Amino acid sequence: MIIKISSEKSTAELLLDGAMLHSLKKDNIEYLWQGDKKFWAGQAPVCFPIVGVLPDGKAEAFGKACEMKRHGIARINPFKIEAQGKNSVTFLQKSSDETRAQFPFDYELRIKYTINGDTVTNEYIVKNTGKDKLPFVIGGHPAFNCPLEKGEKFEDYKVVFDKGINIPCLRPDHETGLVDVRREYVIMNGESELYMRHDLFDKKDALIFENIESKSATLIGKNGKGVRLDFQDMNNLLIWSAEGKAPFVALEPWTGISSCSDEDGIFEHKRGMTILEPDEEASFKFKITMI
Repeated sequence: MIIKISSEKSTAELLLDGAMLHSLKKDNIEYLWQGDKKFWAGQAPVCFPIVGVLPDGKAEAFGKACEMKRHGIARINPFKIEAQGKNSVTFLQKSSDETRAQFPFDYELRIKYTINGDTVTNEYIVKNTGKDKLPFVIGGHPAFNCPLEKGEKFEDYKVVFDKGINIPCLRPDHETGLVDVRREYVIMNGESELYMRHDLFDKKDALIFENIESKSATLIGKNGKGVRLDFQDMNNLLIWSAEGKAPFVALEPWTGISSCSDEDGIFEHKRGMTILEPDEEASFKFKITMI
């Protein structure tokens, strides 16, 4: 099922399956990657209650066994539409026997999309509906067409940060998805611009900018078209494209990162963990602006 929301300038389409973005259009230009199994069939999955992977897909959370595939359970379990208007829609997922079999906690996850002008606000609202503490990380995974227009190529694009980047990157292992924190990659030395090249990603997976001071990143081409991501509520930004010269770039704002080599396998000890008390709620937003 596809749900459409619109402003006077732009439109967004959302899928009930996964409660995720399916299309972002301005001036008849499709900004969102449309999925292609040759490279990556996904588009913009919501990652919860993990981002990335767990070692062997397993962890212990407050003494309870968890077993989840990459990016967690939200994207593979049902949502319903809780509220809908011309320019916004809210999806709701409640914990169930199926979710508790993998992640033994009770929760409500609301995903709200609102479009104003050329900007789509993505809001994730998590509520602990159980009697125990609820640990989680959460993140977005939107991928954008790159290039956007005919006559352009991948290398015509760059990511421009609102502040210079002085920290080295981490990178997940291309096969396992795990992060060896002893291996750091110096990609930028104070610059605010990172030019896109396919060899940045071939067999190397994503660039992880952990605890990044910058809170805005713009993927922009030589013709001035692109997208800006504003992620005030997220501590980490990943930049990724699939190997084989995939024509997209994903900008992924996450509260945590994939499992790391210096972690002890205890879920609540993972980087960026949010822990909610019973009946407590937390909200995380990021914005996508079509340029």
